Amino acid sequence: MADFFQRPDWDQQAHRDSDLIDAVVTVRQLGRWSVLPPRAHSRIDYALVCVTAKGTYDAYLPPRRPVTARRYTGMYEVDTGVHPLRAELRLPSSDDAHEFEVTVLLDWQVTDPTQYVRSGCRDVPRLLIGELEHAARPVARRFSIADSAAAESALLTWWEGAEVLGESAGLHVTWTVQVRRDADNIEHARRLQAIRHATAEDVLIQEQAMARARHALELQRFDAQRLDFYQRHLAQGGVQAWALHLAGHPEDTRPVLDGMQDHELKLIQAQINLIKELLGGSGEAHELEGPKRIVLQMISDFFTQRLSGFPAGPPPDALPGWERPSGYGHAPTPPDAKGEQG
Repeated sequence: MADFFQRPDWDQQAHRDSDLIDAVVTVRQLGRWSVLPPRAHSRIDYALVCVTAKGTYDAYLPPRRPVTARRYTGMYEVDTGVHPLRAELRLPSSDDAHEFEVTVLLDWQVTDPTQYVRSGCRDVPRLLIGELEHAARPVARRFSIADSAAAESALLTWWEGAEVLGESAGLHVTWTVQVRRDADNIEHARRLQAIRHATAEDVLIQEQAMARARHALELQRFDAQRLDFYQRHLAQGGVQAWALHLAGHPEDTRPVLDGMQDHELKLIQAQINLIKELLGGSGEAHELEGPKRIVLQMISDFFTQRLSGFPAGPPPDALPGWERPSGYGHAPTPPDAKGEQG
């Protein structure tokens, strides 16, 4: 009688956390008189596939177990758990010089243990990646290397109507893909993006400089207009016009007053100098000294009133308390006329 608890003919030494390549965990040869202890000779989450002498298969899914091994010549323990798989592959683009870098994320599970044993599959990742790459290559070739997003979308759409991966080996597979450009193309795109950003930044700086220049020109034009306005009104002595302007633009009060004062002072000084020249042209010095002093005082008082913003008053002889000095308003007597009188 064969001892079932002896070392199996083939043992993968797999555990629940093992990364499996083959779902068959152990293989045992059974003799005619082998005895199977009920429910105690295999893990509860493994399926048992027993081979008959005629070459057929009987599958026992958990928790079912065979009672006797008399009808069987061999037994496979098959892991029926879900196993994740991550793989990297390269798919061609429309240009043979560039390839898409593709990340494949898979979950596979044996759902038909008999079909799996009959298929003779011993490398599940290779089987699935081979099927996926074979079907995905013509899809990826429709897109340029720059259209990685469109290629990824097309692959996912194709998957919805494509033949189920691993179906020939009794597997249930769910998967997804992530498509991106190759490293050289990504680096090239980054360089182009940096150039575009630098160019855009330069354009922005130039636009800002031009805006500042336009603003400076506008300020200069505005200052020139204000200067011309001040000069014209100061030249005309338009007090009423200035009052109307300052009523609407009180912020101009200080420059207007300063400008008026400077202009009036220069005008007064010019007229005083002119009168000095006129009065100093003829006559005896002792005869003209009094009239000169009076005329200069009147002109000074008159323009000082104009500078302070008051209208010009009546002539000096109309002012109360003012006395006409002797000789005021009379031309000096020529020297020969004095001799005749004498």
